[in-house]
Amino acid sequence: MPTARRIMLLAVLLSLFTMTMSCQSKETTTIEPGVIQSTGTDLTSIPLPKALTNGKPTLAEFGRGTCIPCKAMKPILENLAVEYQGRLNVSIVSVDEYRDLTNYYRIMAIPTQIGFDSNGKEVFRHIGFWEKDQIIAQLSKLGIN
Repeated sequence: MPTARRIMLLAVLLSLFTMTMSCQSKETTTIEPGVIQSTGTDLTSIPLPKALTNGKPTLAEFGRGTCIPCKAMKPILENLAVEYQGRLNVSIVSVDEYRDLTNYYRIMAIPTQIGFDSNGKEVFRHIGFWEKDQIIAQLSKLGIN
């Protein structure tokens, strides 16, 4: 391999490594299996397994703290958790920390949002960034106002 190609390859790899390290989220901590809780005043959610058995509908997002669309979804989910408090569980599941849940729900891309009815049955699924008004429309179809 010519020297110029080696240097170019090394530069690309170094850039990717640097981007990955700079995107590492230092704002979240794991509180229970299946959920991430942000430090500070952000989303305080219950773990997905517990949410699915408490008799309320649940909106779960499977994602990663370094994923750009996941980061964009976080304030939307935090807002929904406050707006629908007492009527809807909102849970953020780290695909890196909870691979068993990720595999169980066959998550193939992130972010993936899954809606569950009050019995814990999956009723809808969305992949990618999801606008708040579209989420609210989907929740309304399920009778969650």
